[in-house]
Amino acid sequence: MKPSVSFVLPYYRVDGLLLKRCLESLLALPEMIDYEIIIVDDGTPGTSVPDWLAKWKMNSRVRYFYQENKGPGGARNAGLSLAEKEYVQFVDPDDYLLPERYLTVWSLLQEKNPDLLSFDFRIVYDKGRFSGSEGDTTVWFEGNGTAFMLQHNLRASVWGYIFRRSIGRNVSFPEYAYHEDEAFTPLLYLRAQVVVATDIVLYAYYQRRGSIMNNTKLEELHKRFTDMLRIQSLLTSFSVSFPVEQRRAMHRRIDQNYMSMLYKLLTDSPDWKFLQYYFKGMKKQGGFPLPLHFHTLKYFLFASITMCPGVIHLLYFLLRRRR
Repeated sequence: MKPSVSFVLPYYRVDGLLLKRCLESLLALPEMIDYEIIIVDDGTPGTSVPDWLAKWKMNSRVRYFYQENKGPGGARNAGLSLAEKEYVQFVDPDDYLLPERYLTVWSLLQEKNPDLLSFDFRIVYDKGRFSGSEGDTTVWFEGNGTAFMLQHNLRASVWGYIFRRSIGRNVSFPEYAYHEDEAFTPLLYLRAQVVVATDIVLYAYYQRRGSIMNNTKLEELHKRFTDMLRIQSLLTSFSVSFPVEQRRAMHRRIDQNYMSMLYKLLTDSPDWKFLQYYFKGMKKQGGFPLPLHFHTLKYFLFASITMCPGVIHLLYFLLRRRR
């Protein structure tokens, strides 16, 4: 039986031209691909999406749903519950797919029958579209998700892979939270018996000013780092009941998340007091100093540095001068 895909778009206050670009990239997929498009409007005040869809004369593949605001995670949960196809792929509505590359992915879904297939992306900065007809098609990993997490660093962004809907049952995103991908992707990988990782550039990731991850207001910074600590605690609590290898894989991921969090604190903290506040939060959860493991050379060196408070202090002020 040929595979099928539900594309889930969590929408909130995205420019109409960007949404139209995203939808057009999906509707340009080859006709032999069986798919549906689900837009979950996460409580956009005075939303114009229904009017836009009527104006653009989008075909019957597009299904639109409106809900009270629950954040990106809540919108993705709703989309996942509405999905009807075998596979699910999340697409942010200000990004777009490269339909020229999708036949390659489609062939791999039929050939490898994976639970999860990951692909590469390209960062874009304008509102036009580029063609992705050329590029690498290498499959660089095949195995189960636990082995992948023990051997490789995980990219948690949920728009970076396609997954079998059945392995997502009873896995959900936290609502009203930043970094919600980190609470979903590792758990999904640990459920996947067949993971296929490729270098296919399938996704265009649009960078814009004012997005959540580019917001440096103090209130937003506090929410980002508080949510990250909460998600780290959540992953740790989940790991207690895992078999040994899955627990090792999850703790490797948790350690790497703490390393990423530490680096972002060093680069984004407005002052030393802010930095110290979150160091204490990490320490309370066992994430600072970083647990000394040889996950990778980069991780080991960074973990070693965290054992020396004076070096961390110096590193903070050196990075601050570069802003």
